Amino acid sequence: MVQNTGAETAPRRVLVVDDSRAIQAIIRRILESGDMEPVQVRTASNGAEALDQVDSFRPELVLSDWHMPGVSGIEMLQALRQMGHTDMAVGFVTTETAPDCLSQARSNGAAFILHKPFEDRMLRNAVARCLRGEATPAPGTAPSPSPAAGPARAAAVESVAQLQQLFFMHLGTRSYELNKRFDEAPWVEQCPQLVALYSSAGRKGAYALGLLDASAVCLIGGMAAGHAPDEIRKSLARGQPSQPHVEHAKRFMLALAGQLRKRTATDIPTFNAAKLSSQPFDKLAAVIARNNGRSDFELRLPGIGEGRISIFLT
Repeated sequence: MVQNTGAETAPRRVLVVDDSRAIQAIIRRILESGDMEPVQVRTASNGAEALDQVDSFRPELVLSDWHMPGVSGIEMLQALRQMGHTDMAVGFVTTETAPDCLSQARSNGAAFILHKPFEDRMLRNAVARCLRGEATPAPGTAPSPSPAAGPARAAAVESVAQLQQLFFMHLGTRSYELNKRFDEAPWVEQCPQLVALYSSAGRKGAYALGLLDASAVCLIGGMAAGHAPDEIRKSLARGQPSQPHVEHAKRFMLALAGQLRKRTATDIPTFNAAKLSSQPFDKLAAVIARNNGRSDFELRLPGIGEGRISIFLT
């Protein structure tokens, strides 16, 4: 008889909290199918039921709705932290889109926020990243950068949650993913790219610099213009945004001024201009090396493509 010496990997434990049994069943099906690692799923109908199961089940991830009878999702998250479960990951799957609510979720250590309706792949990707330890850490701790990240750096935007709302307003769809990036790859020197300059009252020179690679311009501009996915994919394949794409992307960069982090109480970041550049400008390397804050994101539209966004405080 051949003895099997390899130990099977224990299923990852996920607690799904939603007052809709239909949503519970949908999330269970998504997590138990596909190419994900094995998961053990339990369900609860509100935050109170979830808290009752935490000590016995010890979930590695809690997927929660926001609005539920009794104890809401955010109240459950706050209770978990007060009970000492600072390392327990909590992600929201919700229809809630109010910026103050999303900001409250982030400040309490939510690993991610996924809006309903969602695509199966988006949920699987968010859960897989979280179970790999790539989610936002508990409140009061510094973010753990990826191995390629290097030292921690200040962010260039005030709130990622509000930035997500800005994308939603301009894309006109909730079917997108906005993920933080920590690598220092030289993509920011690739062209063509849309370069946006910002100033602030009382400061000399540029206050901030925003960069969209050609793909991000096609995605943001194409969706904002109401173009069909096939048309956007053709622009992505050419690597050259159309003029309508550029104009709509400029409007997005104009609105982005309100999301820039204020370095002092008197700063009022304002949009100056944006241009689709065919080559990196001379001072780009210096801005990257000596920035006073930086935020990098990957924008992904499922089934269409992905692009990169970087923002620097100069």
